Amino acid sequence: MNRDNFLLGVFLGIVVPLFGILLFYVLKYMPDNISMSDFLLMIKMNHYIIPKIISLGLIACIPLITYYKNRRQYTTLKGVFLSIILYALMAVLYKFNVL
Repeated sequence: MNRDNFLLGVFLGIVVPLFGILLFYVLKYMPDNISMSDFLLMIKMNHYIIPKIISLGLIACIPLITYYKNRRQYTTLKGVFLSIILYALMAVLYKFNVL
């Protein structure tokens, strides 16, 4: 079954970095007994952390990019890249205090 679909790539490109951010929370803040609500409050109060967290979340897309590139499903890969660009643009806008 060939699932070379642009919308699937956009969906995966949006969801996978969120799992990357969740993994970052689990590895860094959960051992210090910081709850998820405290973590989200910390992000809300300290806007300078947002670009760093987004960038770390985008690292989770590397296996996704490799998988679709090796399977030669370039349409899905274009959707993943579009989502990555949107996340990166959002990180840059937060970095320069536009958002």
